[in-house]
Amino acid sequence: MRSDEWLSSSLRCRSVAWSGAHMAAEFRPPVFPGVHELLKLVLTLRKRPPFLPRVSDMAVHGDIPLPLIRLVGPEESVHGFLRGFRDVLEKAEPRTPYVFLDAATAVLASTAASEPPKLILLEQLCQRLQEDRFSARPNSFRRYRVAKFLTRQTLTPSRNRDPQSEIVALLRKWRGQSPSIQEAAQTQVSAQGDSGFSTLGLSGALWFVRLLILKWLGRRSYGIVPEARWFMRRQTYMVPEHSSDFFGFAERLTAGRLDEQNAGQLHKLLVHAFLEDLRQAYRRRRLSVLPRRRGWRRTAYVPVLIDHASEENGGLPLLRLINDVRNETGKVDPLLVIAGCRDEPGTPDAGTEIDRPEEVPLFAPASATAYSTWKRELPVQRQKLAADARFLTIHLPEPLRPEAIARTSGEDPDAWADLDLDPGKPSRLARRGVLEVILVGCLVAVAALPAARLQDFWQAGCSYLRAKTSAGIDVRLAEIAPGDKQCVGYSDNDGQIFGTNDRLAAAQREIFRLNAEAARIHDTHRNRPLISIIYFGGLTHAGADLETDIAVAEELIGLAIVQRQQNISVTGEDDPLLRVIIANGGREMAAADRVTRDVLIPLVERDASIKAVVGLDRTVKQTRLAIADLGRAAVPTIGTTLTGSGLADISKFYFQMVSGNPQQAKLLAGYLNHLKDPAVHLLTIVRPERSDPPDDYIESLVTEVEKAAESLTAVEVEVIDLSDENALKPCTKPDPRASGERRMYFYAGRETGYSSFLQNIKEDCAVQALPRIVADDAIERIVAQPSFRQQSFVSEMNLDYVALGSLVVLAGRSCAAERSPAAPLSDKGPLVEFCAGYYDLINDEASELNGEAWAVPSYPGERVGIAFDAADMVVTAARKAGPGAWNRAWLAQLFRDREFAYVGASGRITFAESRVGASRNTAILRLPTPASAQEAANTAPRCLFLIGDLYGTEGAAPQESNGCPKD
Repeated sequence: MRSDEWLSSSLRCRSVAWSGAHMAAEFRPPVFPGVHELLKLVLTLRKRPPFLPRVSDMAVHGDIPLPLIRLVGPEESVHGFLRGFRDVLEKAEPRTPYVFLDAATAVLASTAASEPPKLILLEQLCQRLQEDRFSARPNSFRRYRVAKFLTRQTLTPSRNRDPQSEIVALLRKWRGQSPSIQEAAQTQVSAQGDSGFSTLGLSGALWFVRLLILKWLGRRSYGIVPEARWFMRRQTYMVPEHSSDFFGFAERLTAGRLDEQNAGQLHKLLVHAFLEDLRQAYRRRRLSVLPRRRGWRRTAYVPVLIDHASEENGGLPLLRLINDVRNETGKVDPLLVIAGCRDEPGTPDAGTEIDRPEEVPLFAPASATAYSTWKRELPVQRQKLAADARFLTIHLPEPLRPEAIARTSGEDPDAWADLDLDPGKPSRLARRGVLEVILVGCLVAVAALPAARLQDFWQAGCSYLRAKTSAGIDVRLAEIAPGDKQCVGYSDNDGQIFGTNDRLAAAQREIFRLNAEAARIHDTHRNRPLISIIYFGGLTHAGADLETDIAVAEELIGLAIVQRQQNISVTGEDDPLLRVIIANGGREMAAADRVTRDVLIPLVERDASIKAVVGLDRTVKQTRLAIADLGRAAVPTIGTTLTGSGLADISKFYFQMVSGNPQQAKLLAGYLNHLKDPAVHLLTIVRPERSDPPDDYIESLVTEVEKAAESLTAVEVEVIDLSDENALKPCTKPDPRASGERRMYFYAGRETGYSSFLQNIKEDCAVQALPRIVADDAIERIVAQPSFRQQSFVSEMNLDYVALGSLVVLAGRSCAAERSPAAPLSDKGPLVEFCAGYYDLINDEASELNGEAWAVPSYPGERVGIAFDAADMVVTAARKAGPGAWNRAWLAQLFRDREFAYVGASGRITFAESRVGASRNTAILRLPTPASAQEAANTAPRCLFLIGDLYGTEGAAPQESNGCPKD
């Protein structure tokens, strides 16, 4: 009988004899001096330190290096302690992974007799840890399994041209795929067997696929990419650099090539792979940052109990392999090995010396001291790669007999009772469902912000999604007042329509249609320059505001007329094309300064085609700031209906299409002086209550009118607030100074208070006793609303108001209905051109403003003509500049030139003397009382008094004594 067979037989007989001697009695764990300290140490080491400890918890955080504990002593003590600890772990809740392995019987029971015993034990460990009897199995040990699988395979010569096809087939087999897949792909013959061209094409296609997929991806597929990366890049055993890729390294692991490899390196590779799989199962972070919940839930290390460990059965060699791998890699793993030896082991390996003085054996009562000494010496010993650096040897004494246990004091007699096996609860974040709830909550919170923002955009009519994809749209929400968020910014296409009024929306769509037409023509006729202007106004308002959308729509219609003439009617080779960008400053231009600073100026700086900003809507503080900012950016700014004082002083690039408040005051004074039968003796200026901040337009208008009227000796002047009810009852409480037509009310306010003002006067006076009433230019906004003129109290009154573009209004219904202005202006060339364009726009079937929904109004609005003139003036300047590129600052210089005078539909304008239209014609118009409420919408105004230049000397027109055009 061989010596190894005799040893195995003797160990088996001894184990069976020992078991038979104790089968009759119930097994009880041994009690020996120090058993409590040993159990305490083992349980402490089993408990995994938390990743983020509390202050009162353990002094360390994260994983710690674990010793390889060797228990040396009598078999009753060693075997009994390991079996007793096994039984305790088996009953623990939750049941955490552990292994109890009898090295002697495990090796004998193995079928792999040709393998070294230490590898047989390693395989047994892997199998036991994968058994389905724990609350959470570690994992499938993929790295170890693929390496072990390859060591048991033998490569056969390849029948294919690809020398690596066999190892690829083996890897497919390990993964569970059929090895014939690749062979079929590589040996498949084309159905067009006789076609050289088809064969060549198929071969080329297969070669390209192979190059792209196999070479480009490094042939790291077949489901083993993480494992292949680890073998080749993150471990050093068997020198992976000696292989060109993982397939070559895998070939070296097969059975036919193992004779060429270093056996020690192979054994360490297998152990390292096994420990790495455990590390990956217990790791608590992904990508060094993200938490890994499964690892956080593992609060106990993996105890491995190896009984009867010896040199012959591979128990001690396996421990030394683990020791060497831990020393050489420096990595921490969750394996807590407790091995039982009958006698003190000798030298670990032949030819290996341990440079350490002989020490006194440490027994179980000194377990804590032994561990502390081991932990202190570990850094030095592992640096030396000492063969026993990871070993912690503890000697166990003989077990105490029952009578001796009864006489023993201290904690040893009850050491096995009431053991604290709870490794601690995992972090709340690692518990099942908690992270999902938090993640869902975070996603809801994150999604709630865009959802709430999207809802705000939707409620404000703001195109949130289209604005992100269109370069011609830049919109945002602006809180005009508490709870009033409006969509402000700019748009040059129908992806964003501002406002809610149907006519206003139709006007915008028509401009955007003509923008698209301009872009299309410019693409095919590059010699025609594309110029752009920005229309800037207040296109949105809260629902409670008085609607003035028709007035804004009129200005857009005026711009559309010029666009249509330039982009469709005009076909000149060098004639400019016009693009209009619509910008919204919010209700009453409350966000004009923000839009200018944050949106418009950046747009102008990157788009050289933009030549001017027109509109500006109304004279408020925010508009003044916008004009100043545009001036500093050297952008010509053309106010269409602004009349506030001092605007030209804000910017050298500001120009005004209409006369200002000083001229309006001069107009009123001239009208008062003109009235003779009867003459006006009392002028009552009605203004709204002062606001904070003050309204620049109202303040300057009241000041200018009061100053101009006081120069009239026959007229007494007073200023009252709109809230003064007594002053607004001229008939029930007549003023002794004047009554009836000898008293004139001048309404100096915004359009919002005009209706209530008229209604108060109308309710107090009979029609024949009404005083004279003249309103400022601001109420033109509300006069443009047909619904306003159809109100019963309005239809019974004459409406006198200041008109800044009176000549366009006097063109009458025939302008839009018959394509020519009414007499006496029917021969004025600029007005004729305007009416023709107006007619063509609303009668073009392709126009958004064509159809019964947009019935021809009784007269063209003055804002249509003023905006038309502003855009046409820019186009006229562009014609002078020619087709070449020109800077917008040149436009401002041209306007100020003495030789530049523009004659448009609303009259002649020049900026040589004044940039605020000081010489522009201004009139007082009367919208007369209609014959019935139904005809109120078709009533056209007539001229009462007019001052200023009409069409210049080249288009001189006869005038009445009141300055109005003469038939």
